[in-house]
Amino acid sequence: MSCADLDKITKIVKIEGVLINETPLRIGYGKSQSFTEPTDNPIIKRDGKPIIPGSSLKGAFRSLVESYIKSLGNEKYIVCDLADKDCESCSNDRYCIPCILFGFKDLASRVYILDSIAQKYTISQRTMVAINRVFGGQMPGHLYTLDFVEPNAEFSFTMYIYNLDIINGEKEEWKEKSVEALKFLLKYLTKEGIFIGARKSVGFGLIKLVKANVTLYEAPDLTTPKLTKRLEEVLQ
Repeated sequence: MSCADLDKITKIVKIEGVLINETPLRIGYGKSQSFTEPTDNPIIKRDGKPIIPGSSLKGAFRSLVESYIKSLGNEKYIVCDLADKDCESCSNDRYCIPCILFGFKDLASRVYILDSIAQKYTISQRTMVAINRVFGGQMPGHLYTLDFVEPNAEFSFTMYIYNLDIINGEKEEWKEKSVEALKFLLKYLTKEGIFIGARKSVGFGLIKLVKANVTLYEAPDLTTPKLTKRLEEVLQ
């Protein structure tokens, strides 16, 4: 679908809230050579506080939106394959809904997500046993320690959406479908939650969005809020 309207900003929607992890959360930054870290594979932090990178959230959000669009079973709303270098589904100024929202190689993203920084948290460690993938049993002498954020930590959440009004809705078809996909994403994030980070297959990283407000800014004054609502009201 053609969506060439990012040459100017007509509206900005800002979503602010709190992310809470309902299960242990672990987003690591790789092997550490520091002797000050309690484990050899610590969680990612900023100024000593655990964070959920905006890039991690955006990747999870895009994946969920792609699954939603595919579930519609409508050939009109295809989803391009970003892993396929020869994929031409999104070209010639026509793009799928996920690319419209989260960007493509020649299309700017409409969704911007800041790093979520922990405001209230506890970090713990857990000793794990390495598993032999061939025999399915534990590997003797292969223990390792992981740190993680305990459940019920609180992370700040800020998300910006450009030129798509999720409060009042849109009239153009591609914008209407984009708003529909965003509302599905936000409703899923508040009701069911999504998994983020490492060890998702064993239940780590289930996060939900709570206490969220939505604020609309419109041109020509993009610095003064025009309307603010609770996210629950917007998603009804």
